[in-house]
Amino acid sequence: MNHECFTLIDPKAPLEVDSRLLPDVLECLLHHILFHRALGGEVVPKDMVLLDDLFYVSCDDAQISKKVRDASQSAADSLRKQERGGKVTLTFFDKVSGGMWGDKKVPWEEWSMHFVVRTEPSFGHREELLRRKELESRVKELMWLILRIISTRRDHLPKVDLGRQMVFDFEIKDPSKREGGVLDFLGKAVSVPRVQVPL
Repeated sequence: MNHECFTLIDPKAPLEVDSRLLPDVLECLLHHILFHRALGGEVVPKDMVLLDDLFYVSCDDAQISKKVRDASQSAADSLRKQERGGKVTLTFFDKVSGGMWGDKKVPWEEWSMHFVVRTEPSFGHREELLRRKELESRVKELMWLILRIISTRRDHLPKVDLGRQMVFDFEIKDPSKREGGVLDFLGKAVSVPRVQVPL
């Protein structure tokens, strides 16, 4: 099984988001991906709104919502401290037994998004509206891109266990969650090869 990587927002052209809106934008994009990767029989859609005119669907599951909300807030807090912005990554993985080392996470899909926090204030109501419309337009484009990828890239998906509500395990990493240590290094040394997918 390949570990496919999708870079939704390129580091050379990060999505610039107002500090106040960053957690909501992160939640929107993360929920959009998660909902379309949730294939269990118990998944219930929940309508959500971002800005004034951008609607999306999330999984109506308290655990998923809390995990996404907490990760979005943590990522936003971390990105606010980074002058050059940073990357937020959503990774889907399988758990396999690692023997005496415990369970091992084997990633099979990764979505990365690069953000920069806009800190300078807008000059009046008109500029604020223009910024919001620009952000809304960019997020809509990203949502369409997500749908296109999800509907066309399926060969790498693992077998589905229909008895679970959230079929695939996932984790969300932000710039504050650094990887390191001997066990991370050894895990990567024997993990599945990564395949960067051109979009």
